Amino acid sequence: MRSAESSTDSAADEVLLARIGTGDERALAELYARYASTVFAFVLARTEDRDLTEEVTADVWLGCWRSARTFRHDSQVLTWLLGIAKRQIYTHTRRKHLTVIPLEDEHDIPSTADDLDTLVISSEATNTLTKALNTLPTDLTEVVRLAWMHDLPYKDIAQLMNIPIGTVKSRISRARRLLREQLRNQDA
Repeated sequence: MRSAESSTDSAADEVLLARIGTGDERALAELYARYASTVFAFVLARTEDRDLTEEVTADVWLGCWRSARTFRHDSQVLTWLLGIAKRQIYTHTRRKHLTVIPLEDEHDIPSTADDLDTLVISSEATNTLTKALNTLPTDLTEVVRLAWMHDLPYKDIAQLMNIPIGTVKSRISRARRLLREQLRNQDA
Protein backbone atom coordinates (compact mmCIF):
# COMPACT_ATOMS: atom_id res chain seq x y z
CA MET A 1 0.00 0.00 0.00
CA ARG A 2 1.32 3.44 -0.97
CA SER A 3 1.94 5.98 1.76
CA ALA A 4 0.46 9.49 1.89
CA GLU A 5 3.95 10.82 1.21
CA SER A 6 4.16 8.77 -1.99
CA SER A 7 0.83 10.11 -3.24
CA THR A 8 2.00 13.66 -2.43
CA ASP A 9 5.22 13.03 -4.35
CA SER A 10 3.19 11.61 -7.21
CA ALA A 11 0.98 14.70 -7.34
CA ALA A 12 4.06 16.94 -7.22
CA ASP A 13 5.61 14.94 -10.07
CA GLU A 14 2.48 15.44 -12.15
CA VAL A 15 2.58 19.19 -11.50
CA LEU A 16 6.22 19.25 -12.61
CA LEU A 17 5.35 17.33 -15.76
CA ALA A 18 2.52 19.76 -16.54
CA ARG A 19 4.97 22.64 -16.12
CA ILE A 20 7.46 20.87 -18.38
CA GLY A 21 4.68 20.60 -20.96
CA THR A 22 4.46 24.40 -20.97
CA GLY A 23 8.20 24.74 -21.57
CA ASP A 24 9.34 25.28 -17.98
CA GLU A 25 13.03 24.32 -17.91
CA ARG A 26 13.23 24.65 -14.12
CA ALA A 27 10.54 21.99 -13.77
CA LEU A 28 12.57 19.68 -16.00
CA ALA A 29 15.65 20.33 -13.87
CA GLU A 30 13.68 19.50 -10.72
CA LEU A 31 12.22 16.28 -12.17
CA TYR A 32 15.70 15.38 -13.40
CA ALA A 33 17.11 15.92 -9.91
CA ARG A 34 14.48 13.56 -8.50
CA TYR A 35 14.81 10.71 -10.97
CA ALA A 36 18.07 10.98 -12.95
CA SER A 37 19.86 8.31 -10.91
CA THR A 38 16.87 5.94 -11.05
CA VAL A 39 16.51 6.30 -14.82
CA PHE A 40 20.27 5.91 -15.30
CA ALA A 41 20.36 2.75 -13.13
CA PHE A 42 17.35 1.31 -14.99
CA VAL A 43 19.08 1.82 -18.36
CA LEU A 44 22.54 0.73 -17.19
CA ALA A 45 21.12 -2.54 -15.87
CA ARG A 46 19.86 -3.37 -19.37
CA THR A 47 22.74 -2.33 -21.63
CA GLU A 48 26.27 -3.48 -22.14
CA ASP A 49 28.17 -0.22 -21.84
CA ARG A 50 28.18 3.08 -20.04
CA ASP A 51 28.43 5.19 -23.22
CA LEU A 52 25.23 3.66 -24.55
CA THR A 53 23.58 4.17 -21.17
CA GLU A 54 24.48 7.86 -21.20
CA GLU A 55 23.15 8.25 -24.75
CA VAL A 56 19.90 6.45 -23.99
CA THR A 57 19.41 8.36 -20.74
CA ALA A 58 19.89 11.69 -22.51
CA ASP A 59 17.23 10.64 -25.02
CA VAL A 60 14.87 9.72 -22.18
CA TRP A 61 15.06 13.26 -20.81
CA LEU A 62 14.69 14.72 -24.29
CA GLY A 63 11.64 12.49 -24.75
CA CYS A 64 10.27 13.73 -21.43
CA TRP A 65 10.71 17.34 -22.55
CA ARG A 66 9.04 16.71 -25.90
CA SER A 67 6.22 14.47 -24.65
CA ALA A 68 5.28 15.94 -21.27
CA ARG A 69 2.01 17.30 -22.68
CA THR A 70 0.98 13.78 -23.73
CA PHE A 71 1.13 12.34 -20.19
CA ARG A 72 -2.26 10.65 -19.61
CA HIS A 73 -2.18 10.41 -15.79
CA ASP A 74 -2.82 6.65 -15.88
CA SER A 75 0.50 5.84 -14.20
CA GLN A 76 3.09 7.45 -11.98
CA VAL A 77 5.52 9.86 -13.62
CA LEU A 78 8.42 7.52 -12.80
CA THR A 79 6.63 4.65 -14.53
CA TRP A 80 6.09 6.88 -17.55
CA LEU A 81 9.80 7.82 -17.59
CA LEU A 82 10.85 4.17 -17.33
CA GLY A 83 8.51 3.37 -20.21
CA ILE A 84 10.29 6.00 -22.31
CA ALA A 85 13.60 4.44 -21.20
CA LYS A 86 12.45 0.97 -22.21
CA ARG A 87 11.47 2.20 -25.70
CA GLN A 88 14.73 4.14 -26.07
CA ILE A 89 16.77 1.08 -25.09
CA TYR A 90 14.96 -0.94 -27.74
CA THR A 91 15.48 1.79 -30.37
CA HIS A 92 19.17 2.22 -29.60
CA THR A 93 20.00 -1.47 -29.35
CA ARG A 94 18.10 -2.27 -32.53
CA ARG A 95 19.84 0.58 -34.36
CA LYS A 96 23.31 -0.37 -33.11
CA HIS A 97 22.69 -4.14 -33.19
CA LEU A 98 23.66 -4.44 -29.56
CA THR A 99 22.22 -7.03 -27.25
CA VAL A 100 20.10 -6.02 -24.29
CA ILE A 101 21.33 -8.01 -21.34
CA PRO A 102 19.41 -9.08 -18.23
CA LEU A 103 19.66 -7.18 -14.99
CA GLU A 104 23.12 -7.28 -13.49
CA ASP A 105 24.53 -6.80 -10.04
CA GLU A 106 23.07 -3.85 -8.24
CA HIS A 107 24.08 -2.92 -4.76
CA ASP A 108 20.64 -2.06 -3.46
CA ILE A 109 18.38 -4.18 -1.33
CA PRO A 110 14.60 -4.23 -1.44
CA SER A 111 12.88 -1.58 0.64
CA THR A 112 9.96 -3.85 1.50
CA ALA A 113 9.79 -7.61 1.40
CA ASP A 114 7.95 -9.38 4.21
CA ASP A 115 10.46 -11.26 6.33
CA LEU A 116 13.40 -10.09 4.19
CA ASP A 117 13.05 -6.82 6.14
CA THR A 118 14.64 -8.63 9.05
CA LEU A 119 17.98 -8.79 7.26
CA VAL A 120 20.57 -6.58 8.85
CA ILE A 121 21.46 -3.81 6.45
CA SER A 122 25.14 -4.32 6.01
CA SER A 123 27.55 -4.92 3.22
CA GLU A 124 27.42 -8.66 3.81
CA ALA A 125 23.62 -8.76 3.90
CA THR A 126 23.42 -6.63 0.77
CA ASN A 127 25.83 -8.90 -1.08
CA THR A 128 23.99 -12.00 0.08
CA LEU A 129 20.63 -10.66 -1.02
CA THR A 130 22.01 -9.36 -4.35
CA LYS A 131 23.56 -12.75 -5.11
CA ALA A 132 20.31 -14.51 -4.24
CA LEU A 133 18.29 -12.09 -6.36
CA ASN A 134 20.63 -12.59 -9.30
CA THR A 135 19.98 -16.35 -9.26
CA LEU A 136 16.27 -15.85 -9.90
CA PRO A 137 14.89 -16.14 -13.42
CA THR A 138 15.08 -12.83 -15.31
CA ASP A 139 11.30 -12.35 -15.44
CA LEU A 140 11.14 -12.55 -11.63
CA THR A 141 14.19 -10.37 -11.07
CA GLU A 142 12.91 -7.51 -13.20
CA VAL A 143 9.49 -7.43 -11.52
CA VAL A 144 11.05 -7.62 -8.05
CA ARG A 145 13.50 -4.80 -8.74
CA LEU A 146 10.73 -2.55 -10.10
CA ALA A 147 8.57 -3.26 -7.05
CA TRP A 148 11.20 -3.19 -4.33
CA MET A 149 13.87 -0.82 -5.62
CA HIS A 150 11.71 1.64 -7.51
CA ASP A 151 8.64 1.21 -5.29
CA LEU A 152 6.32 1.00 -8.29
CA PRO A 153 2.77 -0.20 -7.71
CA TYR A 154 1.85 -3.53 -9.28
CA LYS A 155 -0.51 -1.78 -11.73
CA ASP A 156 2.35 0.34 -13.09
CA ILE A 157 4.71 -2.65 -13.32
CA ALA A 158 2.06 -4.56 -15.28
CA GLN A 159 1.68 -1.63 -17.66
CA LEU A 160 5.42 -1.13 -18.07
CA MET A 161 6.09 -4.81 -18.75
CA ASN A 162 2.89 -5.45 -20.76
CA ILE A 163 1.76 -8.27 -18.49
CA PRO A 164 -1.42 -8.77 -16.42
CA ILE A 165 -1.37 -7.50 -12.84
CA GLY A 166 -2.00 -11.07 -11.65
CA THR A 167 1.25 -12.11 -13.31
CA VAL A 168 3.09 -9.34 -11.45
CA LYS A 169 1.63 -10.55 -8.15
CA SER A 170 2.48 -14.18 -8.81
CA ARG A 171 6.05 -13.30 -9.84
CA ILE A 172 6.57 -11.27 -6.66
CA SER A 173 5.16 -14.10 -4.58
CA ARG A 174 7.31 -16.70 -6.32
CA ALA A 175 10.42 -14.52 -5.97
CA ARG A 176 9.82 -14.08 -2.23
CA ARG A 177 9.41 -17.82 -1.78
CA LEU A 178 12.57 -18.61 -3.78
CA LEU A 179 14.59 -15.95 -1.95
CA ARG A 180 13.42 -17.25 1.45
CA GLU A 181 14.47 -20.78 0.46
CA GLN A 182 17.87 -19.64 -0.80
CA LEU A 183 18.56 -17.55 2.29
CA ARG A 184 17.50 -20.39 4.61
CA ASN A 185 19.77 -22.81 2.73
CA GLN A 186 22.70 -20.42 3.10
CA ASP A 187 22.12 -20.21 6.86
CA ALA A 188 21.95 -24.00 7.21
